[in-house]
Amino acid sequence: MTSELVAARRRRVLDAMSEREVDALVLGRQDNVGYSTGMARLWTSGTRPFGAGCVLMAETQRTHLLSSWDAGIPEHVPFDDLYPITWNPEIMASSMAAIGGLSTARRIGVDACSPGFIRAAARFAPGAQIVPCDDLMASVRAVKLAEEIELVRSACRVVWSGVEAVLNRPDAPTPIANALAAMAALGATIPSSEPVVRREGDTTVVDLGVVVDLYEGGVGGRFVDGRREHAPALVDACRDGATHDDLAESSSGPWLVRGLGMGYETPVIDAQRGQGLTLMAGMVLSVTDGDHRDVVAVTSGEPDVLSTPPYPAGRLVGSGA
Repeated sequence: MTSELVAARRRRVLDAMSEREVDALVLGRQDNVGYSTGMARLWTSGTRPFGAGCVLMAETQRTHLLSSWDAGIPEHVPFDDLYPITWNPEIMASSMAAIGGLSTARRIGVDACSPGFIRAAARFAPGAQIVPCDDLMASVRAVKLAEEIELVRSACRVVWSGVEAVLNRPDAPTPIANALAAMAALGATIPSSEPVVRREGDTTVVDLGVVVDLYEGGVGGRFVDGRREHAPALVDACRDGATHDDLAESSSGPWLVRGLGMGYETPVIDAQRGQGLTLMAGMVLSVTDGDHRDVVAVTSGEPDVLSTPPYPAGRLVGSGA
């Protein structure tokens, strides 16, 4: 991930803040923090309660991050713009009050919130209106930059190393462990979904997902003799302007089309959800139809299948295999 990409994403967020007249944006979701700043936080399994992980200021254009050390902190954030981790609300309120311009902010946007933060905001920014901005971040992230698309493509290549590890030893007692080891050998140790490997007669069903450089890659399918069944029509239906009805008509089993980038993103479309949504060029989607899953970038023409296997022609069956 380049510094130019981090700067471009941050510029997008600041521009969206300006359009919404948001003076300060307080982010708690790690994917939103990573998108806005490039910060790579230590991954842990489990949930995190809401915390003010990042504060972006419109007036100063500065980024303030919740961290007690500079590991994983991007170069554009100086150490003085970090504030410490604490469970004490008084200390946190003092840290917030020390951020230039926050105490006089008129509108503070949040992507999530807690009663404790609202009470604290009443002290360190008594005149501010707290406004939800989860939709702001969703809209900014929905259409990907070119470098983001290539990062997703690279993550999918790493996933294929795990798939190949399973197919090379179909009778191994721990096929999932083999897949994880293969991906870890390429530096990818953060799963994006629960790995699936199961045998059905002479068929091996695989579905793997992993996060590389903050971006998700994923692949799923039914394999016979190392070959994956043809990609379903749903993959080809993911085109600019496609509606819920277009996608539903192209599906053959339980299906899901959802945004993919730094994890699970918008849009989310399946048989019950997303009836009013329309796909647009620049979106990156995880497309699941039955056991088949591909990652697709929507373009002005044919879909760009980012999860195309990096194998010689003929090894796998079907376009996009």
